[in-house]
Amino acid sequence: MATVTRSLPTPPELTGRWVQVFEESEVRPRILEVADRFPELRSLELPFGRIEAADTPLADALLERPEEVLPAGVQAMRELVPVGGTGAETEGLRLRITGLPVEARRQVRAIRESDLQKFLALEGIVRKATEVRPQIRDAVFVCTACHTEIHELQDEIAPVLREPVECPGCQKSSGKVPFRLHPERSTYIDTQRIEIQENPEKLKGGAHPQGLSVLLTEDLTGKVLPGNRVTVNGTLKSLQRASASRVGVLRSTTFDLILFANSVEQQQKEYEELAIPEEDLQLIRRFQGDPHVVDQIVLSLAPTIKGMEDEKEAIALQMFGGVGKLHPDGVRVRGDIHILLVGDPGTAKSQLLRYVAEVAPRGIYTSGKGATAAGLTAAAVKDDFAGGRWVLEAGMLVLADGGMAIIDELDKMTPEDRSAMHEALEQQTVSVAKAGITATLNARCPVLAAANPKWGRFNPEKFISEQIDLPPTLLSRFDVIYSIQDRPNREKDRLLAGRILQTHKEAGYPGPDLGLPTSTGAPFPPKFLREYIAYARQNVNPVLSDEALRFLEDFYVKVRSRGEEPNSPVPITARQLEALVRLSEAAARARLSPVVSILDAQRATVIVQKFLDRITPPNEKLDIDVVTTGVPHSQRERIDLLQDTIRRLQEEGGGSFALEDLIAAAEKLGLTRKQVESNFQLLRNQGEVIEPRTGRWQLTRF
Repeated sequence: MATVTRSLPTPPELTGRWVQVFEESEVRPRILEVADRFPELRSLELPFGRIEAADTPLADALLERPEEVLPAGVQAMRELVPVGGTGAETEGLRLRITGLPVEARRQVRAIRESDLQKFLALEGIVRKATEVRPQIRDAVFVCTACHTEIHELQDEIAPVLREPVECPGCQKSSGKVPFRLHPERSTYIDTQRIEIQENPEKLKGGAHPQGLSVLLTEDLTGKVLPGNRVTVNGTLKSLQRASASRVGVLRSTTFDLILFANSVEQQQKEYEELAIPEEDLQLIRRFQGDPHVVDQIVLSLAPTIKGMEDEKEAIALQMFGGVGKLHPDGVRVRGDIHILLVGDPGTAKSQLLRYVAEVAPRGIYTSGKGATAAGLTAAAVKDDFAGGRWVLEAGMLVLADGGMAIIDELDKMTPEDRSAMHEALEQQTVSVAKAGITATLNARCPVLAAANPKWGRFNPEKFISEQIDLPPTLLSRFDVIYSIQDRPNREKDRLLAGRILQTHKEAGYPGPDLGLPTSTGAPFPPKFLREYIAYARQNVNPVLSDEALRFLEDFYVKVRSRGEEPNSPVPITARQLEALVRLSEAAARARLSPVVSILDAQRATVIVQKFLDRITPPNEKLDIDVVTTGVPHSQRERIDLLQDTIRRLQEEGGGSFALEDLIAAAEKLGLTRKQVESNFQLLRNQGEVIEPRTGRWQLTRF
């Protein structure tokens, strides 16, 4: 049986130059190590800078003609392996180039036709990822007439199998005699397709992020998940669009782009892609240890929104965040701070959130009206991108990994969609088990959310849990919850109106420059504030001092002691202590201090104390159950008293009771008619009482 093999030639002069590069770069021992450890290890990673230092023309040729230069580099690797190492060990060697220069880096939206067939580096977030599947690379066909074996190399990116044009044995074309594919004798490689999306911090003016398909092969597959931030280096290729019709396949003149990956670099450090000019770095370092810098940052946060200083201070610390910790037993404690703002209409919550989304180095904004569980976390979808297979697609919280997620109108989401946030808020992961795909994705980001009261405006006499249409299990995962109430006050209203009107006056009119002043009076402009936050998060990891530790401990024990009295509610729990630690670390990080001082701890306790005061109605004791369970201690006592009274009335009334009798009996025990009616309605909603006949009630569990 005759065998015909077709392969691409490798220019000998390029191979020799690659050998010299390997020798000068002293990477020959690494090549031998890769060959010895094959197939566990099959790729040599080589920084582009080494190639450029050893042979600048070769480095330039690599960027311009990668499909010609890279195979020569692989051939040079094989020649450096000893003679005894032939076979699969040498055939499977691969050369991975990393660290491409600035001139080879592109944004997805900046790619043009001149970039085709060039070696490029693209940065972005992995938005989709298919399963790893084998793809035929060297297809073996058998001629049914003369039984000649024909090896046909396949195009890496083409979705259609390419058959031989004619048989070299009997000289018959494919139209005269069919060729039969021999799957067992063909060779395959692992392939995976991903789609990367532009980093949100690189977008300007709210532009929609664009994406690009990437083909991963061999040992590059199975190493990235949706939400990972990567830099993909590879050759940009085009793929012709085609559609089926009655007359056959119609080929379009428009081509799709795909990047044939040579290497993938995962970005581990946060905010490393945010370039900070040297003069700004020097200015940032001048604020190290400044005790007033936090106040200046608060003044710089949405300066046109007057008031809300407490909320701005908490949000400012949230953008810096605490320090995440990994305990020896593998338990991870988050350092990110979650904040919920619940306020009356017209209190500028949405404007504040929009500003934070622009200032945060990686802020992603969405509204609860248009968000679903899949859009927030992750989804398994069928997509032509994967040939009709199921694809894992990252949602907002996954794409915000390492950044900041901002959700407006949280109360407008459906309960089913909101329930998907529980894991992301506490464990900071998103677990997916859909359509046979099981994965756990990272969602390490602080969440800033806003909502409106259930009935439009707050009633200061009621507990906050009664007025927010959010489940207690979700509320308890927020470190700080601020209720923003709009109450008329002549002095404050005049001051606020004057500031707002002055802002409108200074803003001038759209159009030509009228020479009007536009300064907002903010100490830090948005660009500098963005750079300051990125620098602090990347370079400062503060540690609690002994003084700060004792201060937080004393504060926690002092507040907890209020619950030691008989029938007293639990004031705070260990969750609030962890929130105090995170806020203290954030305050120290904002000062660029490596140590958390007692001043940072004091700032944290003030924020938490204000949060606790706002969730407690007047004349009520501090009760953290308002947030953690949704039912305050005093209400539980009234419900217990009401149930005992109902049981007594049922025994006296032959198994049922009238509502008016219950109200009269409860009033004698100190409950008001309004309290009885509201708690009785709660028992009805929970199915604790039923009405077997008109006007008569009874407990379902007597």
